[in-house]
Amino acid sequence: MANIIGTIGNDTLLGTNSADTINAKAGNDIITAKQGNDTLTGGGGKDKFVYKLGDGTDTITDFGGVGKGTNPTAGVIAEVDTIKFQGAGLTARNLLLTQKGTNLEITFEGVDGTKVVLKNFQLENLENLKASPTRPAIGNIIFDGQTRIVDSFNVLDANSTETTIGIKNTVTFLNDLANNIIGLNDSDDVINGQGGNDKIDGLSGNDILRGGTGNDTLIGGLGNDSLVGGAGNDSLVGGAGNDTLKGGSGSDFLNVDSSTGNNLLDGGDGNDTLSALGEYYGEVVSGNNTLKGGAGNDSLIADYSTGNNLLDGSDGNDDLSVSGDYYSAEVSGNNTLKGGIGDDTLKAIFVTGDNLLDGGVGNDYFWLNIADGNNTLIGGAGNDTLRTGINTGNNLVSGGDGNDSLTASGVDGYRFDNNSGNNTLNGGLGDDTLKVDYSRGANLLNGDDGNDYLSGSGYTYGFGGSYYDTTGNNTLNGGSGKDTLNVDYSQGKNLLNGGDGDDYLTASGYDFDEVYEVYRQTLGDNTLNGGAGNDTLSVDYSEGSNLLNGSAGNDWLYGVYSTGDNLLTGGDGYNLLYVANSSGNNTLVGGANNDDFVIDYSTGNNILDGGDDNDYFSVIASSGNNTLFGGAGGDVFIIQSSTGNNLVDGGTSNDSLFYSASSAQGKITSSFDATTNTGSITVGTTVVNYKNIEQLDFSGTEDDDYIVGSNGNDTLNGTGGNDKILGGASNDFLIGGSGNDSLYGGSGNDTFVFNNLNEGIDRIYDFDPTNEVIRIFAAGFGGGLSAGILSASEFRIGTSANTSDQRFIYNSATGGLFFDQDGNAGGFAQVKFAQLSAGLSLTNNNFVVV
Repeated sequence: MANIIGTIGNDTLLGTNSADTINAKAGNDIITAKQGNDTLTGGGGKDKFVYKLGDGTDTITDFGGVGKGTNPTAGVIAEVDTIKFQGAGLTARNLLLTQKGTNLEITFEGVDGTKVVLKNFQLENLENLKASPTRPAIGNIIFDGQTRIVDSFNVLDANSTETTIGIKNTVTFLNDLANNIIGLNDSDDVINGQGGNDKIDGLSGNDILRGGTGNDTLIGGLGNDSLVGGAGNDSLVGGAGNDTLKGGSGSDFLNVDSSTGNNLLDGGDGNDTLSALGEYYGEVVSGNNTLKGGAGNDSLIADYSTGNNLLDGSDGNDDLSVSGDYYSAEVSGNNTLKGGIGDDTLKAIFVTGDNLLDGGVGNDYFWLNIADGNNTLIGGAGNDTLRTGINTGNNLVSGGDGNDSLTASGVDGYRFDNNSGNNTLNGGLGDDTLKVDYSRGANLLNGDDGNDYLSGSGYTYGFGGSYYDTTGNNTLNGGSGKDTLNVDYSQGKNLLNGGDGDDYLTASGYDFDEVYEVYRQTLGDNTLNGGAGNDTLSVDYSEGSNLLNGSAGNDWLYGVYSTGDNLLTGGDGYNLLYVANSSGNNTLVGGANNDDFVIDYSTGNNILDGGDDNDYFSVIASSGNNTLFGGAGGDVFIIQSSTGNNLVDGGTSNDSLFYSASSAQGKITSSFDATTNTGSITVGTTVVNYKNIEQLDFSGTEDDDYIVGSNGNDTLNGTGGNDKILGGASNDFLIGGSGNDSLYGGSGNDTFVFNNLNEGIDRIYDFDPTNEVIRIFAAGFGGGLSAGILSASEFRIGTSANTSDQRFIYNSATGGLFFDQDGNAGGFAQVKFAQLSAGLSLTNNNFVVV
C-alpha cells in the first residue's frame, strides 16, 4: 500500500499491486494504478487513467467529463479526463454504465474483477465526441485496442426523449426515462437502458440490447442478437437469427417463437417464461435452442421444434415442455430436459427423437406420450411420477431415490393403442411403483431397494369394442424389500423375480367380465421366482404352463382356476403348495422341510413330491389321477371325496393316510398285503393304491363297506351301513358307526369305539380282554358316566343289572354286551349294542369312558 503524490507538472505515476492512494495534483498526468482497490485523484488538467484487466476496483475522486451536448466549452475541454482500458473484453460493446446514487460505476459485461467508480459523477456527463472543424476528437474512454478517442458510444441527456439512434454500429446509453427507441436496420446496435420501463427495438443487425432496471421490452429483430433484461419484469423477443436472451432478476418473458436459429434463453432469477415455439398448424422451429430457467418457478417451452433443444429449469418448481400436437408436425429433435432443484413437470408429447428428461432433486412429474424414439427419463432424488404412454421406442425410465411411480402404458387420453417399445424401468431406492400396462414390448422392471410394486398387467375395453392387453415377454425384478409383482391379464411369457424379502408374485386373469361379456385370462407360460424370504406366488385363471419357484424361505404357492401344466417348487423352508379348480397336470415339489400340499376340485393328473421331512398332503373333491410321494419323514396324506385313481407312496418313516368318500361314489372295498406293505381302496370305479403307509385313518360311506387296515396303528371308521372292518397288525381304532358292523381287530392292542348306544349291534370277533378296550362316548350313552376307566360298580357279568349303579352287562353265556342307563331301577330297559365271544374274562378295566 502506497501513498503517491505528484507535482504540479505533467507527471507519470505508477502504483503498486496493493491498495494505493495516488494524487497527481495539477498538470496533464498519466496515472497507472496497477492491481488493488486504489483511490485516484487527477487534480487539475487533462489526466489519463490507465486501467488494465483485473486491476480491481479503482475510485476516481475528480473525474472530468465531456458533459452534455456536442459543443463543450474551452474550460470543459481543458479539464476532460480519459480512462484507457487495456485487456480482452474491455470494449465499447461490453461497456456497462450504472448510476449508483451520485456515483457512476463502469464495468464490462462478461468481465470479472474490473470496475472503475467515478465519484460524484452523472452518466450524462460521460461521452466521446468525434472531431469537429473547430476542435479535435475529445472523450472520456479509450477502449482496448484503441490508441485514440473514437466516437464509439453515445449517452442521452437525462431529459432526452429521442426515439431512434442516429449512428449505425454504435453504443447508446439511455436515460432513466421510459424510453421507446428503435435501432437502425443493417446495423449492429448496442442500446443500454437505465432506470425506466424501456421499449427497445434493435431492428436488423447483430444487436446488443440491455434493459437495465425497470420492466423493459427488448426486441432483437433480424440478426444474431443479445438481449439482457436486467432487473425488473422484462419481455425479450429474439426474432430471426442466433439470439441470446437473458432475463436477469424479475419475472421475465423470453421469446424466440418461429425462429430457425440456435438460441440461448436464460431466465435468471424470478418466475420466468421461456418460449421457443413453432407455429401451430404450421412450420416448426428448426434451431437448437438452450433454455435455462434459473432460480424461480419457470416455464420452459420448445413445442413444435425439430431442433436438439436443452431445457434446464435449475432451482424452483419448473414446467418444461417439448411437444407437438395431434394435428401438427411432431417434435423430431433429440431434446434434453433438466428439472434441477424443485418439484418440476417435464413433458414430451408427439415426439420422434431420442429425448433425455432428468428431473433432478425434488418431487417431479414426467409425461412422455406418442413417442417413437428411445427416450431416457431420470427421476433423481424425491418422490417422482414418471409416465410414458403410447410409445414405440425402447425407453429407459429410472426413478432414483425416493418413493417413485413409473408407468409405461399403452392407453392414454389421446388415443387407444399399445406401447410396443421394449422399456426398462428402474425404481431405485425407496418404495416404488412400476407398471407397464397394455404393452406389447419386452419390458424390464427393476424395483431395486425398498418395498416395491411391479406390474406387467393389461386389459381394458377401448372404443369400438376393442380390447387391449399386455402381450410382451416382461421381466420383473423386485430386488430387496417386500415387493409385489404381478402380470395380470398378460399374454406374454413373463419372468418374475422377487429377490430378497417377503414378496407377493402373481400371474392372474379373471374368469368373466360381465360388463363386456368377455373372458380375461393370463395366457403365457410364466416363471415366478420368490427368492430369499417368505413369499407368496400365485397363478390364477391362467392358460399357460407356469413355473413357480419359492426358493429359500417359507413360501405359499398357488395355482387356481388354471388350465396349464404348472410346476410348483417350494424350495427350502416350510411351504404351502396349493392347486384348486384347475384342469392342468400340475407338479408340486416340496423341498427339504415340512411342506403342505393341497389339491382341491382339480380334474388334472397331478404329481405331488414331498421330499424330506414331515409333509402334509390333501386331495379333496378332485377327479384326476394324482400321484403322491411322501419321501423321507413322517407324512400325512388325506384323500377325501375324490373320484380319480390316486397313488400314494409314503416313503420312509411313519406315514399316515386319511381316506374318506361320499356315498354317491358307492361302497368301499379295500385290501392290504402285509408282506409288501401295499394296499388299495376301491370305491365304485375309483381306486387308491398305497404303499409304505404305517397308519391308516379310514372313513367309510353309508353303504356296506369292506375296510382293511395296514400294518400300522390305524383308525378305521365304517360310518354308515353294515360294514366289515379288519384292523390288521398293530394297535388300531375300529369304529363301526351306524349299522350292524363286523369288527376284526387283528394283532395288537386294539380299541373298539362306540359313539352311541343306538347305532346298531356290532360284532367284535377277536376281542382280547387282556390287552384291548372298548371306548364309550358318555354323551352318546348317558347314564351319568364319568370319564376314565369304568368304575367296578358300573360293570356286571350276568344277564341283567342287579344294582342301580350297574351300567354295562356282559352275558358270558351268549357274549352279548348290554347297556342299562339306570341299572335295576326299572325305568330303562337294557340295550344290546355289541356281540362278543362267549366266556371272555371281561372286567371294568376293559371299558374307557370319554
